Amino acid sequence: MAGQILGDRYQVERQIGKQTGRWTLLARDLQTQELVVLKLLFVDEQLQWDDLKLFEREVEILKSLSHPSIPSYLGYFEHELPNAKALTLIQTYVEGKSLEQCLQQGRLFTEVETKQIAKALLGILTYLHGRQPPIIHRDLKPSNVLLANRQLYLIDFGSVKRVSGNDTTAFTVVGTYGYMAPEQFSGRAVVASDLFSLGATLLALVTGTHPSSLPRIGTKIDYAKLPNVSPQFADWLGWLYEPNLDRRVKSTQDALQGLDHGRQAEAAPVKIAPARKPADTKITLTKEPTFLEITLPARLGQVQLQIDQQQISLTQKRLGIQTGRSQTSPRKDITRLECSQSADGEATFIIWADTQKYELKSTPSLTKSELDWLTYELSTWLKVPLSQ
Repeated sequence: MAGQILGDRYQVERQIGKQTGRWTLLARDLQTQELVVLKLLFVDEQLQWDDLKLFEREVEILKSLSHPSIPSYLGYFEHELPNAKALTLIQTYVEGKSLEQCLQQGRLFTEVETKQIAKALLGILTYLHGRQPPIIHRDLKPSNVLLANRQLYLIDFGSVKRVSGNDTTAFTVVGTYGYMAPEQFSGRAVVASDLFSLGATLLALVTGTHPSSLPRIGTKIDYAKLPNVSPQFADWLGWLYEPNLDRRVKSTQDALQGLDHGRQAEAAPVKIAPARKPADTKITLTKEPTFLEITLPARLGQVQLQIDQQQISLTQKRLGIQTGRSQTSPRKDITRLECSQSADGEATFIIWADTQKYELKSTPSLTKSELDWLTYELSTWLKVPLSQ
């Protein structure tokens, strides 16, 4: 198509991208003589409804954005081609090299450089996530980040989505394997999904390896084996690239604070008031320097939580017989204690052991005063502060 004029104004110079039913062209605006990017979506019998929906959403959202690190929306037009009609989005052209191209050319980024990139991208995400409703990119990866004149640009908003606070509906599954958060496989995305993708992108930059190919222990990356990465930075990267949404960093503000001051900045410890054992409780607590056991009565059975020097385990028993397998994790994986209360007043205490959570909830058989007592005993015995 080189030399062809589209929309009576834009002369095509070359093709810079191609997917099924979509072309990306570099063209010159004959009125301003500036280079622009044309993104074409072909409307024919092969067009999928989801593709049209995503394209229209990209146009709509780009119209509303104004940020120095996001290529600007310039216009939109439709035109007829010999075999189809094409919808065309016009954007400013940024002459630069993608981070993916840098990696393909053998460049590795130092920890200092990677932190600078992290702060720049977190700045862009802060802008997007701060919109009302928040805007989620959903496809952050090295090929969608341009480096030009020592400035970073986030491009390709073809997967972008506005999400309201009460939006629980599923939508089109988009993203790139290795960079997309696990919840996106089921069509769900939240602001923390972009932070997972950011973590994956930074891991690729500092290691030169696709995130899916990094050394692992089970399903998690073995951060101790990452070369040229300090333990603190590796821990921060793991906070972003956390498969469990409940344990992942929640916001760009928390991520920035953690990058500067360490991951512990994510939540200030909560001071727990000493709580006595309720006089009428049927719960038994056995506590020794190297062993703790809590037995809670349950309907026709009991729940037993045990922690020793090697592991934590949670076992369900019915009529004195164990039902199912015990939930177990290494003791060394216990990193956080969490307490929350729902709108209906139900309190929940959680022991986090890596990605596993061990829950105690206030129920008719476990009162709030009993839960407060157990929370105090566990926090002081484990010497792990409580967070909310």
